[in-house]
Parts: sequence; structure tokens; C-alpha cells
Amino acid sequence: MSTMLPTSERPARTPATGPITATLRVTALLAALAITIWILIAYAGLPETIPTHFDLSGTADGWGPKWSILVLAAVMLLVSVGLAVLSAKPQILNYPVIITEHNAQAIYREGERLMVWALWAMQGIYLGIAWTVLLSGGGVVIGISAAILVSVVGVGIIRMLRVAR
Repeated sequence: MSTMLPTSERPARTPATGPITATLRVTALLAALAITIWILIAYAGLPETIPTHFDLSGTADGWGPKWSILVLAAVMLLVSVGLAVLSAKPQILNYPVIITEHNAQAIYREGERLMVWALWAMQGIYLGIAWTVLLSGGGVVIGISAAILVSVVGVGIIRMLRVAR
């Protein structure tokens, strides 16, 4: 009979990260860094007031000081690093299934994949926001990336439920 293990008693993670997942993690972090560098380079040329909020069509409907894009960059870098760290430690995540000795490694693998793909979707959102603020017109990228993020979470949960059997 399988019993649920508390987080502190879960089995250690034993399989190594696959090369595709590892590459996606690193390239997503590099993408976050590249977008941040783009923002920093463009910062001096920005007007004192920039768009800070957009409606669903990507049209600006809120405005704020130009330094607010630096806050956005800091937050997105922190979120990106946080997702990357969590993806590398899937045994500490909360899951929608019971973790047992039998299913732990498969669940961890799916948790890691979910977090890495969510990290990539966040880079799309970050790119879309930067594009919209710096150049106008990146609203569609934000929408597509948000839809991808929702899909990634849904697929990840379904995969976890399947391997938990």
C-alpha cells in the first residue's frame, strides 16, 4: 500500500536532468538576461513617461515614470531565476498528486519540465512587454506567451496525473 510522504521525507531526486531540459533552462535564463540588457541600453532614450499597462489588444491604457521599466526588469529577472532554481529542485514543489516511493522520480521529472517550460513562456511575456514599451506593437507576443503559459501548466498537470498512477 502506498502512503503519502511529507515533503521533508520525500525520496531524493535521482535521475539527471535531460539535455533538452538543461539546454532550455540555460537558454531561458540567457534570454531573460538579453531582454534586460536591451532594456538597460534603451533606457536613456526613453521618454520620462512610458506605457505601463496594456489592454488585451496590446494598446497602452496606463502610463508611468520611465524608471518603472527598471522595476519590471528586476522583477522578471528574479522570477526567471526563481523558476530556474525551482526547476532544478522539483522535489520541493507542491504537486496535485500523492508522492510515493514508486512515483516520485517520474513526478519530479514532470515537475522539472513544467517549471522549465513555464520559464520559457515567461520569457515570451517579458519580451512582449519590453517590445511594447520600447518599440510599440509587441502586445500579440504577450497574448500568445500568456496562452502558452496557461497551456504549459495544463499539460504539465495532466502529465503529472498520468505518471502518478
